Amino acid sequence: MTVPEGHDRAAKRLLGDARMIADAMRAFVPGSWVSRLDLDTLRPLPAEHVNAELHRRRGDLLWTAEFKGGGAVVIILEAQSTPDPRMPARMMTLTGLVCEGLTDAAKGPDGRMPAVLPMVLYTGLRRWTPALDLAERAGPPAELSAHIAGQRYVLLDVRELAKQDLPERNLMSAFVRIEAAASPEVLVEALRETLAWLGDDELGPVFVEWVGQVLMPLRFPDADQGQIDELKEGKSMLAERAKQWTEQWFAEGRDEGLRAGLEQGLEQGLEQGLERQRNMAVRQARLKFGDVAAERLSPLLDRIADPAALAEVGDWVIQCGDAAVLLARAENAAKGASPS
Repeated sequence: MTVPEGHDRAAKRLLGDARMIADAMRAFVPGSWVSRLDLDTLRPLPAEHVNAELHRRRGDLLWTAEFKGGGAVVIILEAQSTPDPRMPARMMTLTGLVCEGLTDAAKGPDGRMPAVLPMVLYTGLRRWTPALDLAERAGPPAELSAHIAGQRYVLLDVRELAKQDLPERNLMSAFVRIEAAASPEVLVEALRETLAWLGDDELGPVFVEWVGQVLMPLRFPDADQGQIDELKEGKSMLAERAKQWTEQWFAEGRDEGLRAGLEQGLEQGLEQGLERQRNMAVRQARLKFGDVAAERLSPLLDRIADPAALAEVGDWVIQCGDAAVLLARAENAAKGASPS
């Protein structure tokens, strides 16, 4: 990623959303076979489908989706910010690790292995020059190329994709437009357009965080962050104005019934927002770790009333490679302790 190490949480949250991967498949992966995928089944590869070593290595960069007529595909997503001439060999190794690490639970009723699709998302500024498979760099004799070709990966080069007529209301298109912006003004406008059609979607603040904390400082360190701050604070400003109006009404001597009603309305709005956060975290946990983990997580989240703490649990769902680690952290958060 075009993200400094240690500061990639927001970008990982974007790429950790199944809708982002589904939109990438729809818009940018060639071949009619994609239309046969049921992208509603797209989810992080469950822990029970891979051995422990592979799950620790790959985390949330492994996805699986089912074909409408039966069978499945495993998607490997590798993000790069610089060209790596070893990429053909690396993707061949990753594909081999996935095939070796898949358990019987990942195989269909007939015992056949799922298909594996390796993908590289490239966000760098230099032209991508590595080969797409080992055969492109193989020496003579040509007859041996079929035996050393390895896995051919799909390259999603952000700057090349940005030259295309990108589909609208597509999360990966939005990612591409923002990532490929050539100036602060273009970046802000791309972000503004994205937020406009996302509406109340929970990914809106994630896009803002990614742009404000990562892309803008990295790409345009001397640019004015004011417009990003305005977008970030937009909803907070509305909430603050509502609070000021309420306080003004109280100061003007409104009756106790109105005051109680307003207080109750504010409390209900806060609780509804918290409940949406809880539901999203439980849903993500169910997709990644299964029903048992989700059912154990739900009552722990009910005990957390801090929006920031709930958002952190949502990050843990994506980051943790094991359900037990997630549940232990959530339990500590519910107790008010620092996660281990």
